[in-house]
Amino acid sequence: MIPGAAAVVGLYKVLLIPAQDYLRHPHITRHHHIFENFDDRFKITVLNVRLRNGPKTRDSKHEVVEVGIPLGKILPSYILGFASFHLTLARLVKSNNYDCVVLSNIITPLIPLLTRGRPIVFDYKDVYSLSASVPFRTPVRQLLYWATRLFERILFSFHMTIVVPSTPMQHLVHDRFMVSSLLISNGVNTEVFHPMPKSTINEVRDELGVKQGEFCLCYLGSIESWIDLEPAVQALTDLRSLRLILVGGPPRSASYLQHILALCDREGVRDRVTWTGFRSQADAARIVGACDAAIVPFPVNDGLSAVARPDKVFEYLASGIPVISTKLPDVEKLFGDIIYFYDSPAELYGILRGLINGSSKYNVREQLSRAKEYDWKIMVKAYEELIARLVRPVVTSKIREE
Repeated sequence: MIPGAAAVVGLYKVLLIPAQDYLRHPHITRHHHIFENFDDRFKITVLNVRLRNGPKTRDSKHEVVEVGIPLGKILPSYILGFASFHLTLARLVKSNNYDCVVLSNIITPLIPLLTRGRPIVFDYKDVYSLSASVPFRTPVRQLLYWATRLFERILFSFHMTIVVPSTPMQHLVHDRFMVSSLLISNGVNTEVFHPMPKSTINEVRDELGVKQGEFCLCYLGSIESWIDLEPAVQALTDLRSLRLILVGGPPRSASYLQHILALCDREGVRDRVTWTGFRSQADAARIVGACDAAIVPFPVNDGLSAVARPDKVFEYLASGIPVISTKLPDVEKLFGDIIYFYDSPAELYGILRGLINGSSKYNVREQLSRAKEYDWKIMVKAYEELIARLVRPVVTSKIREE
């Protein structure tokens, strides 16, 4: 750290270009968790591509400059915001003389040129060529996939610091783009996600209409075609004391949610499925903590699952309830000794049956201890140190000139 830097407010000027709508995305994002907790040495401007209609779902302590015309659909909103994004980016860089740009958006491959040689941190939190294209049908899916692959390749050809949230992502970035990357993991707000007292558990279960003796299995997150809830529905048909609590909703298309609810109707288990819709993080944490177990139902043959280290894993662990997951490679490597993993509906049934009848045990103390290692505060510190290290020569030069 520069001597006396901690006392200097706004010493480092940072432009953040997040991947999602920073103020309106239904789920609080990695960038909000990290950058809203930066200390006062950092003066941050958020260049936000507005993708959603309606009011803000969260606030920011930073200056947020919004561009684009929200149409309710992601792709048209990006297209209409394309020109204004470039113009606003060029204006901000010229007028504010940023020390660093944190990029997590592939709206354009021209960002390194527009930022005029400043240090760039690319927060590659997702395989964008897959995540951007998966909601669409062919031929739009293929067109988006290859366009995004091209944008990724151009961006990674520039000199920048790459940050990824998982070890498999490090391997992917190296194999696909022949560049090295730094690991700053996803995490959990342990002040929000923690074991709930019995009184709160009873209160929440009453609010949700949970019946006496029911075993509540929770899923927290986006309900889209990239997850696999069918085995959980099958478990409902076999285990009459099981209730499925879905906390979240479709951030894009509602077709998969409608498919799951229709499947529950056909199987005669819809009365044991509670869908809460999107909730604030505090409300979501209360619901998770009031459940008996939580599930990570990602299909293992999916490209995104192969590199996933989801926030929900850490949030479940910090809530102190049993965690059940498909065999995500990175999650299994990290937590293979404390998480229940399944490959098939039959294995999921066996895990749930063991938890319901009490024959399966889990170590709450170990879960909570491991979750604390991934507190967002730790990730914030790592990010602050990275940016300070990158821009220190520039800032030192400015101080000397002044």
